[in-house]
Amino acid sequence: MRPKSVSLGEQLYAASLVLALLLAVIGWNSAVAVAGVGGAVGMYALYIGASVLLLVLTARGGNRIALWVLSAITAVNLIGFLMQVAGGVVAAGLFGVLTTLQTLLSAVAIVLFFRPAARDFFARPHPEWENDA
Repeated sequence: MRPKSVSLGEQLYAASLVLALLLAVIGWNSAVAVAGVGGAVGMYALYIGASVLLLVLTARGGNRIALWVLSAITAVNLIGFLMQVAGGVVAAGLFGVLTTLQTLLSAVAIVLFFRPAARDFFARPHPEWENDA
């Protein structure tokens, strides 16, 4: 059984991905101007797809490698956001609010994945994986 912190972390990270998708829709014209249609689609598809896969492997499968990769992606996102704040270039209006909320949700989710009960969940043996080989 999964600890509450893992379940809540999964829900918060999923919510941050929904916000990321909404931000992609709102910022579509800017992304297309920079990378073209193919680049924008590829960039968003790679980010959202990889994040969903890593979230499932982390929260449902208890995979520690996926947890660390998801943590690294979130750390890069958080550092980028903090650099925007420090430089005074955070987007204004709805886009800025959603960006802030998306970053906070993903960061809180990662913190929840490292709580003591969650650490036990990720440290447990997975004998069912051995049978799949």
